[in-house]
Amino acid sequence: MNPEVLSSYLPLFTEAFFLTVKIGWVGIGLSLLIGIFCAFILYFRIPGACAFVRCYVELFRNTPLLVQLFFIYYGLPTIGVSISAQVCGAVGLGLLGGSYMTESFRSGLEAIPVIQTESAVSLGMNRKQLFTSVILPQAFAISVPGIVANVIFLLKET
Repeated sequence: MNPEVLSSYLPLFTEAFFLTVKIGWVGIGLSLLIGIFCAFILYFRIPGACAFVRCYVELFRNTPLLVQLFFIYYGLPTIGVSISAQVCGAVGLGLLGGSYMTESFRSGLEAIPVIQTESAVSLGMNRKQLFTSVILPQAFAISVPGIVANVIFLLKET
């Protein structure tokens, strides 16, 4: 390898690196938001939305990211929605990661023993206090390993 040729491309490599990091972190942030939202829908068993979330999770977990990106980048313009390649990458990562994050958050929420919820209610806690003081802290602690694994997975996918 010729170091002079490599050094001439260094600015392009640097620009590509920062673009990859930006797309990756936007996708991860989007996946966290989607995951939390969908996990709450599954946890509270909202009838119509629950079926939609299950279909979303199964669809995005069982198809390759490249196929999803093709549908987003080439399929959306056919219905009049045109987005840039960077936005397509971030949205694709966000949707893929959101399906995995949904399962991580859902498992954390469902791992809380029922006795703790019943104990909090018997102490006179309302639904907001129950969720913010009892369920969410424990569910988040249980979900951390899965969330970290999903973040690493999404960074590798970029």
